Amino acid sequence: MTSGIIKKIRPEMWAAVIIITLFYLCEFRFFFLLPLPDKIFAGSTNKMMLAMFSFGFFILFLLKNKKLGLGYFGWPIIFAFLSVAVSTVLSKFEFGFSITQVLWGIIPYLILLLYFPGRKYLADKDTMECFIVIGEILAILMSAIFILQYILYTGSESTFLKLPGMISDVSIRHPEWGLRVRNVFDGLFRVFGLIIADRIIVKRFRGCWLDIISYFAIVLAVLMIDQSRAYLVTLMFSSIAILIYRSIKKVTVAKLLIGTGAIAVGVVAIIVKMSSIFVSIAEKAGSWMARVNAASHYIDVGLDHFFFGIGMADHESNREVANYVRGISGIYYPDDVGLIGLFALLGIAGLIVYVVIMVRVIKCFLYAKQDQALLFGLVISMIMSSIITTYFDRTRLLALVLTAIVCDINRCQRWKENELDNTN
Repeated sequence: MTSGIIKKIRPEMWAAVIIITLFYLCEFRFFFLLPLPDKIFAGSTNKMMLAMFSFGFFILFLLKNKKLGLGYFGWPIIFAFLSVAVSTVLSKFEFGFSITQVLWGIIPYLILLLYFPGRKYLADKDTMECFIVIGEILAILMSAIFILQYILYTGSESTFLKLPGMISDVSIRHPEWGLRVRNVFDGLFRVFGLIIADRIIVKRFRGCWLDIISYFAIVLAVLMIDQSRAYLVTLMFSSIAILIYRSIKKVTVAKLLIGTGAIAVGVVAIIVKMSSIFVSIAEKAGSWMARVNAASHYIDVGLDHFFFGIGMADHESNREVANYVRGISGIYYPDDVGLIGLFALLGIAGLIVYVVIMVRVIKCFLYAKQDQALLFGLVISMIMSSIITTYFDRTRLLALVLTAIVCDINRCQRWKENELDNTN
């Protein structure tokens, strides 16, 4: 299958293949095999390398095309970046952050710039196929490396991967429980996994070994390495939604309700089966009870900073601010309570922008000409994720960008071919 794709690559596409490969290497940080400067690239939530790539690629795109097609999500994405920038700059004056801390809170959101060249280039079917196949190959490699590290892990000294500041405290205190690294398989795979699932379903599980292997590699890595119950359930729930949507000839409200009920039963079964794996995690700061209490806390924080929130600067760098943001017990995280946490971070301005993007994603699904089942899965995933973890978190920005690109491409296919060049 891979060799067949290589044969289909036109000479003029090799530049795109190189850029796509570089994109994945930056996102995967060279599979965490190379030591990188801790102050710039440390931490699983750090997206500085990808942000630098995104900015450079965006500039090259502008120089080559001399025209920026905003598309359906262009203005909302621009306003999303502005809301982050304004709220974070304002936090400097209220909380006393340094210029460096402010910039470090804004720069990762340059990843949003990938939307503009992405919607243009990935509209080409061959380029999109290369994007998916290269991603699948590297996802398998990435998952295999981390799973091997998980098997060999017996303590912090047994890590061959370069994971500065990324290993969970639980894994450090109890190495016998295995390795846990948060957020590594979030973001990109949250949407990319659904794209692969849709390909498998369309092909009816035939002649798609690479797709099947990559999908299960991602699921296994999420289960063993990320160990996020919410992420795993969202991925499985959305995948089943795509399967059901592809399986019915005509969508009705009744069928959707029946399908949703069936999915809910399946999800409950998944949770019951895996509850023993996550019992130790559920008792920690990320438990559902902590999320409920955090929601109440961040409603108060959001009301105190109603318009622009507390910003995206590194709150942990200031003890007084950290105590305010993390709560009295110090176990709350705004990223754990979805739209409520977003309200605290970016205020009503950021919340409105996010809701506008969600509405546009739903509209794209309703009016899609092709791949409506995939868009249905993307809608389900985004709605479910927003309850706990929104796509505005820097670890999940790629989920937002890739969702917008896929939706925009399908929207343009419905109307006219030159829609991608439309700046309105």
